[in-house]
Amino acid sequence: MPWLQEKIWPLEAKLTAEDIHWGVKLGCLEMIRFGITCYNDMYYFMDETAKATKQMGLRAFLSGVVFDSRPEFKAEAESFIKRWKGDELICPAVGPHAIYTCSEETLAWARDTSEKNGIKIHIHLSETRGEFDDSVKKRGKSPVQYLDSLGLLSSRLLAAHCVWLTENDIRLLANRRVNVIHCPVSNLKLAAGIAPVDRLMAAGVNVCLGTDGASSNNNLDLFEEMKMAAILQKNACSRPEAMTAKDIWTIATENGYQATGLALGLAEGALADLSLIDLRKPWLTPFSNILSLLAYSMVDGVDTTIVNGKVLMKDGKIPGEPEILVRAQERFERLTS
Repeated sequence: MPWLQEKIWPLEAKLTAEDIHWGVKLGCLEMIRFGITCYNDMYYFMDETAKATKQMGLRAFLSGVVFDSRPEFKAEAESFIKRWKGDELICPAVGPHAIYTCSEETLAWARDTSEKNGIKIHIHLSETRGEFDDSVKKRGKSPVQYLDSLGLLSSRLLAAHCVWLTENDIRLLANRRVNVIHCPVSNLKLAAGIAPVDRLMAAGVNVCLGTDGASSNNNLDLFEEMKMAAILQKNACSRPEAMTAKDIWTIATENGYQATGLALGLAEGALADLSLIDLRKPWLTPFSNILSLLAYSMVDGVDTTIVNGKVLMKDGKIPGEPEILVRAQERFERLTS
């Protein structure tokens, strides 16, 4: 992808642990403001990412990204898994970047590492038409079929994007109980296409919602993502009743936790991860259908965010926010100077 090769990777080559520390805290700050309690990501400097995330109090599924061009990343990923497995907030995972950056051997390693440790696999899958066409030309298989031939399709797989799919691909994803992470804003911004979420849901695939990160979005607002996902599917299907408010709310909340395997819900013994929303806002008035308001009208209004029983934001205030904003700006200026 030219966007990665020409814009992102050159900047990432300059990153230091200090950059990651404040960048992660900035991302966590934004997620806390939007009421997000748990996130999933793959990147570099995962130990620093995990430490900063814990300091901010969020829950996260984190995987050190693995490319064939950096063979040392496998050993680093394995060490990260050993250090953080069993942590209260940080759940280590395996992160092969994509089929176009990882060989068959690397993908098999990811499968085996996941099975051995009982952890998730996070991968970018069938995001662009080019990725799909190249796979068919090179292997005679779609990206989904290729991963299935390697034994990677299972309930442990968190597959981001899944934009370009055949009907057979959709059946495979459903039968193998793969978790698909839909990232509509990123897909539109990068002109990747529109994922067939309506057909995925009809087939019984567990579809979740993601932002793909600020660099390709440009924010971490899951409420904005909900609205975009819903109206995109209505337009793509030419059916205004497609992707209801209940559908999109489920995708953004329950399905995400189902993908992680964590206990959820307002029940005794469930994780104390929740956010409180102030409904006394102009964009939420007049009050009627709560799910419709949250899916289509939400601009701001998360008042309190709680993770693991700890209050991370109360009355819209987050401890340490001013310093994080200053430090993040400093790191940005260093990277772009």
